[in-house]
Amino acid sequence: MNKKGFTLVELITTFSLVSVIVILLMNLLVLIKNIYSESNVKTNLLINQGNLNKVLNEAFKKDNLISYKSCNESDFCYDFNFSDGSIKRLNVTKDKITFDNYVYKLSEDSSIINPTVEKEYTLSNDLNSYDSMLVIKIPIKNKFYSGNFGANIIYQYNSNKISL
Repeated sequence: MNKKGFTLVELITTFSLVSVIVILLMNLLVLIKNIYSESNVKTNLLINQGNLNKVLNEAFKKDNLISYKSCNESDFCYDFNFSDGSIKRLNVTKDKITFDNYVYKLSEDSSIINPTVEKEYTLSNDLNSYDSMLVIKIPIKNKFYSGNFGANIIYQYNSNKISL
């Protein structure tokens, strides 16, 4: 008797092992794709956060701000008057932040949660000291990641020279 073929058991075993290996490789590829996508989204959020902070920080240089007021154009809109005579508007809507010529459009997975502008005073007897702070918080949350990807600006000023 000449045995030149495979038995049914050998074929089933081979196909089973190949199937398990292919399934494991496919799972690995899907995992790598998800890690790449998530890191890309997080990197974009961090880059946009850095750009937003840079634009706002450059505008609020030391002794540059004179006053600010609400512009009532939207839920969160403020006009900032600077010592060079310029007026820059900060407008925050549910999907976009605009400041002067800078526009930051949020991704569909991100949202702005309760932006605020607050004045905080500290006690100081020195008329030349920076005794107050203007705190601007624009928290941006992403549904896939914990943390704040928004802007947090603290502008320290002398309340004896500037009335905000």
